Amino acid sequence: MPNNLPVDYKDCSADEEVIVDREGHFLTHYVLAERLIQVEYKDITDDMLPQSETLIYILEGGFRGFHKYTKQQLRDEWLDGAEERWFQMYADKELPWEPYEEDPICQSK
Repeated sequence: MPNNLPVDYKDCSADEEVIVDREGHFLTHYVLAERLIQVEYKDITDDMLPQSETLIYILEGGFRGFHKYTKQQLRDEWLDGAEERWFQMYADKELPWEPYEEDPICQSK
């Protein structure tokens, strides 16, 4: 059976801190990936009608998944607008689900 799963390029452990967010929280690889998933999910669901270009792109070419990104790939994605978008969704109470329990934002509530 062929293995057609996307390659895992993660270059650190899930609990390694990879970036500090704008509020000074140290984010692990896992927490940052979870935040990026929330932003991507919200963008896709907001775009559903008439069609989501992001979802079409993912279905056409596949998507590795944020948990398989390198540290730098995660940082690049976060700093390319996802950080601002995530904090806006958080402030507006529009996150599609609660932040991951180990997200430092949960300790500051």
